[in-house]
Amino acid sequence: MKRLLFVPVALALLAATAFADVTVTSSITVQGVQSASGTSTTYAKGAKLRADTSVAGQSISVLSDAAAKQQWMINHATKTIEPFNPGQATAALPITFGEPKVSVTANGQTKEILGRACQGFTVDISIPLTIGGESVTMKMSGPSWVAKDGVGVAEYREAQKLLSQSGISTSPLAQGPQGKAMVEAMKALADAGMVLEQELKVTVEGTGQLAQVLGQQSAATVITKVTAISTDAIPDSTFALPDGYTRK
Repeated sequence: MKRLLFVPVALALLAATAFADVTVTSSITVQGVQSASGTSTTYAKGAKLRADTSVAGQSISVLSDAAAKQQWMINHATKTIEPFNPGQATAALPITFGEPKVSVTANGQTKEILGRACQGFTVDISIPLTIGGESVTMKMSGPSWVAKDGVGVAEYREAQKLLSQSGISTSPLAQGPQGKAMVEAMKALADAGMVLEQELKVTVEGTGQLAQVLGQQSAATVITKVTAISTDAIPDSTFALPDGYTRK
């Protein structure tokens, strides 16, 4: 169930993503049975985006072109390049997803991050799953801190528009109602501004034995913090596929 564990990581990364000459650097911390830490750097220019993520010893880049509606995943350890289809991995799992519920509400709290006043929001996502005939519910909840003004915010909002119009998503739950819930939560946060910090607690609940096992193995808290934002010009070469890698 390692894939389920990293669903909120993908959500946090996408929440901090931006297009149009914006570079966003973030730290990632996963606290749980499978604890890990790492970093993410997202480069965005016009309709192109590159997300470099290094977590738990894995170094992966995802290149996205909203205009061409293409995505590539680059594994730097194996030096391979393959088309990136986030929904395909989920479709291959022996899991049936039910209709999820999502809520993003202002919690009335404020916090200063990177010298910016941020408004607090509470995110609650509930996704029903059926695995091997047993029904369980995966939940992700926690606070997000959003900056309304400052460097990169305007570019970020334009980025979200391009992303939604292209039909491209970097979330592993990019198809079906579960993908709809992810997009809805991120869109609500993007409408408020730029997410600079997010803490999501993932749990699996249910009454059967499987729920107990998954609850112990998958319980985690994922913390993503933006550490730097730059609007310096990004060279086009940043979005080129690397030479010497094998295409699958």
